[in-house]
Amino acid sequence: MNLKDYQYFKKLAELKNFSETANFFKVSQPTITYSLKRLEENFDITLIERKSFANSLSLTPAGQQMMLHINRILLENDLIEEDMRRIKRDKIVMGWPPIITNYLIPKVFDKLKRTGLLNSIEPVADGSRELLSKLKNGKLDMSLLGTTVLPQENHLDYQIIKKHQFKFIASEKRDTSNLKTIEQLFDEDFISLDEGSVHKLALQRVKERYNVSPDTTFQTADYNLMLSLVQADKGISFVTETAIEGVSGIKEIKLDGIQLPSFYILFIYRHSMIGDQRINELIDVFKSI
Repeated sequence: MNLKDYQYFKKLAELKNFSETANFFKVSQPTITYSLKRLEENFDITLIERKSFANSLSLTPAGQQMMLHINRILLENDLIEEDMRRIKRDKIVMGWPPIITNYLIPKVFDKLKRTGLLNSIEPVADGSRELLSKLKNGKLDMSLLGTTVLPQENHLDYQIIKKHQFKFIASEKRDTSNLKTIEQLFDEDFISLDEGSVHKLALQRVKERYNVSPDTTFQTADYNLMLSLVQADKGISFVTETAIEGVSGIKEIKLDGIQLPSFYILFIYRHSMIGDQRINELIDVFKSI
C-alpha cells in the first residue's frame, strides 16, 4: 500500500465527498474511487458507507479504525522530513511561551551563556497550546510549556520543572476585605486572558465547578497588559503565580474553601528524537532548576 492511498483516504474522510477530494488533489474522481477500492480489497473490509444524498459518505467502524492508524503513519512520514532538516541545521528550535519564558530564562541565563547553549537556541514565542501542536508536528525540537493537564501521549517525554497554582489577584490599592465568597469576587470588574490561553481553560473549570461567571470588562492576549491594568486597579484577574513572581503592586485574593487548578511548567520533547550533545545539555540545564 502506498502513502498516496492513505492521503486520499484521510482527505476523503475529512471532506466526505469524492468530487471535492479529487479536486483537492487535482486528480480525477475515479482515481479516488480506485484508491479506496484498493484499500478495501487489501484488507477485505468495507471502510465507508455511501449516503443516499449525492456523493456523500460516512466511515464504518473499520474506516474509523483505519483513520487512527493512517493519522499516525502520515504524521511519522512528515516527521521524517522535519527530523532530517533538524539534524542538518545549526540551531535548536525551541518553544518559549511568554509567561514561562519570563519566569524561567533569567534563572538559567548565566548557565546557558556559560555553556555556549544560548546562541544555539532559536526561540519561537507562542502560547503553550500552539507550541505543543508545533512540537507534535516536528516544527519544534523541544519546548517549555505551561499546562493544567500533564500530556498523555506516549511519544512525548517531559520533565516537570515547577508546579505552581492559579491565583485571583488585585491591586494592592484595592480593598478586598469584603470579598468572602467566589460569588462576591466574580461580581467585581474582571480582566481576563483571551480564549487561546491556558488561563482561560483553567478559569472555565473554576466557573463550572462553582457555577459562577465573572463580570468580564476586558479581555486581552497580553498578560503584561493584564498585570498593568490590575496594578492600576482597573479590575481583578486570575493568573498563575508564575506570572506574578517579583511583580510589585499586586496582591493575592484568598478565599476559604476554594480549590484552584495546578499549573505545571514542563520541559517537553518527542521521545523518538535523536539529537546532538547540545540537546542533551539543554535538557540537563532545565532539569536542574
